[in-house]
Amino acid sequence: MLRSRFAAVSCAAVIAVVLAAASIAQGDVPPRMNYLTFSAPFALPGVALPAGSYVFEVIEPGQYNVVQVKNRKSGRVYLTAFTRQVLRPNGLPANRQIVFEEVRAGMTPPVKAWFPIGESVGHEFIYPAGSPQLGGRGTD
Repeated sequence: MLRSRFAAVSCAAVIAVVLAAASIAQGDVPPRMNYLTFSAPFALPGVALPAGSYVFEVIEPGQYNVVQVKNRKSGRVYLTAFTRQVLRPNGLPANRQIVFEEVRAGMTPPVKAWFPIGESVGHEFIYPAGSPQLGGRGTD
């Protein structure tokens, strides 16, 4: 009985490896996803969010990546938006994932870019011209 259980587990492991290899060979890359916790309110295009834990995830890779931001606990989606690919700035520590826009005192800082863990390419959020999150200036 122990041998048959070992054989079944071994077969399942081999099948999983074969399926993973086939998926990689077809170019299917698992989505990039990070869990981020903010200690203060922050803004994204069209939405201001309270401090808390969120999931940042690339759901559509390409030249203009589609990024989704949702509440980590409830799964509620707050943003699904196109972003621009940007290179990690020289001197930005590898463990720093978020870059904020500079704003006047008292304003909620908008996220300028998100850099997934271990990636040299990040995702710059696109704010409409005149966006209140940017104090009236836009990034378009």
